[in-house]
Amino acid sequence: MDKIRFVAAPYRARTLRRLGPGIVLAIFVVLLVAVPKTPATLRPTPVLSSLERSGQVSLAGDCGYSSPLPSDPARSLWLFCDTPVYVRKTDRGGRSSWSLQRFIEGSTAAVSSPGSAGRAPGELSEVATPGDPGRPATRAGVAAAPFLAQPAGLVMPGGLPCGLDGSYAASWVSGVTRVPSAPDLLITFNSYCVLSGTGGFVREGFGLAEYDPATGTLSDDVTMFAGAELGTPVFSGRYLYLYGPMCTGRKAGRCTGTIIEARVPASPAAWGNPRSYRWLAGGPAGTWASDPGAATGVIAGPSPSGVSVASFAAVGRGYVLVEQTNIGGAFTVYGSASPVGPWKRVTSGRVPCRAAAGYANFCRAIIGHPELSTPRQLVLSYFNPVAAAHGHVMVAGFRW
Repeated sequence: MDKIRFVAAPYRARTLRRLGPGIVLAIFVVLLVAVPKTPATLRPTPVLSSLERSGQVSLAGDCGYSSPLPSDPARSLWLFCDTPVYVRKTDRGGRSSWSLQRFIEGSTAAVSSPGSAGRAPGELSEVATPGDPGRPATRAGVAAAPFLAQPAGLVMPGGLPCGLDGSYAASWVSGVTRVPSAPDLLITFNSYCVLSGTGGFVREGFGLAEYDPATGTLSDDVTMFAGAELGTPVFSGRYLYLYGPMCTGRKAGRCTGTIIEARVPASPAAWGNPRSYRWLAGGPAGTWASDPGAATGVIAGPSPSGVSVASFAAVGRGYVLVEQTNIGGAFTVYGSASPVGPWKRVTSGRVPCRAAAGYANFCRAIIGHPELSTPRQLVLSYFNPVAAAHGHVMVAGFRW
């Protein structure tokens, strides 16, 4: 039987020298290419629609929530809040400038082209107003259109109808997720009377609506809990969980208060009934109270300007809570094995934008996107007040 020979390193070195420098270099390049590369962190990228690719239109839609389509998870429905539409105009001297063409109050929607985790969403196509006859739910080239219906019956401070003195009524999206074992998406929103000049608003109700992307229709649209702010819906087990900032004071967009949590049985009959809701009191080991006034903070010591919660189980991260801690884009990320907690700090950072002058221009709407994230990279969207024409929703990746 042949003996096994163990070749010493000097022999290998002599063999490589006999191969010549060109062959050695080729071997080195092959080995280098074969080594897996660590994916680059997603750099700040605007979330663009097909209308914006020409460079002649800019949609400054506020907030940016998303959820994969039930029938095609490679594509996602994106929901935005108030959406100013700017168009580029060129004068006779060849100088171009942006001009406000339209202001869409409340919300707009679009669907992304197929994409992959770790990258910005694919090009978006605008979604027509639900129930608009003769137009499909998604089609490239459809102009940006209102999505949620404008709420009725809202009032200004003092009881005057909302809509006077430059004010307007709006339902701002606060989250979206798939309804388990159904082709629908559940959308949460909060209704406000937005005041003119001061940038302030009057909170007037939390609501939910089911959206069927295949037919482009909204159903079970209900509003409840006047004055409460809830959103970022999470289904787990038999319940639907909702989260929101409870502000005892607000100054220049910063909330002094805490983060509260509510739950309701996971059925339309239950989440459409205010008496079915229970509020977490006393933390993860606490009780569920029927009185929203008994709700206590889910995290010790937060001062949330905004909160986003979602299941990141697909990337091995369990439930993730993103708290925006100031108006300059700072955030803290918490993780938990349960939607109730306990929540443990994972990381913190700051989205790459700066606050411009004025309450209405702060860095805001920091939202997590499970379908874009990876086990090593958390992808967040945020509104950058100094991007594009007059601000824009961006996405960026952060190591975690």
